Amino acid sequence: MKLMGLILGILIFCHVATFAQFGTSRPISDKVYVGGGGGFGAGTSALGYRYTYYSIFPIVGYRITPPFSVGTGLSYTHYGFPDQGVSYSQYGVSPFLRYNFNQLFFQSEYNIINSPSFDNIERRIYNRLLFGLGYSQPFGGRGRGAINAMALYDVLYKRPSVFNSPWVFRVFVSF
Repeated sequence: MKLMGLILGILIFCHVATFAQFGTSRPISDKVYVGGGGGFGAGTSALGYRYTYYSIFPIVGYRITPPFSVGTGLSYTHYGFPDQGVSYSQYGVSPFLRYNFNQLFFQSEYNIINSPSFDNIERRIYNRLLFGLGYSQPFGGRGRGAINAMALYDVLYKRPSVFNSPWVFRVFVSF
């Protein structure tokens, strides 16, 4: 919780410190962006068990200045293992900070994810602190739309973990 307070404090400070630079004369539609992504997969594990999964990840962001924005994402992932009669879901929230350098961007993100524990009996909250780089390819007439790809690394990652890797790769759209 101390980390969340620190992140919130930084967001408020950045907002106050940069508000005059971006001004209030711009319409809110120029400052807010939405987007997200999702995924679907199916296959067979190394042990020969079939699995399926699907996920959705909507985001909303606010441009404090043209290169600097804050926002949050929501996530939901469902996993199914039909050979074992088991399925479970993970869901969470992910506040983020993003700084754009033309089409490249740096992003830091704090994930709070609710997931079953290893024994699959009770649910737990898992935290991830991600830092990474991304690339944004604009499309559309007004330049609002973009296809984005990024790679993030979880600096809190420790084994054993409910996550397969400290790396998170995403491709998503934004408008």
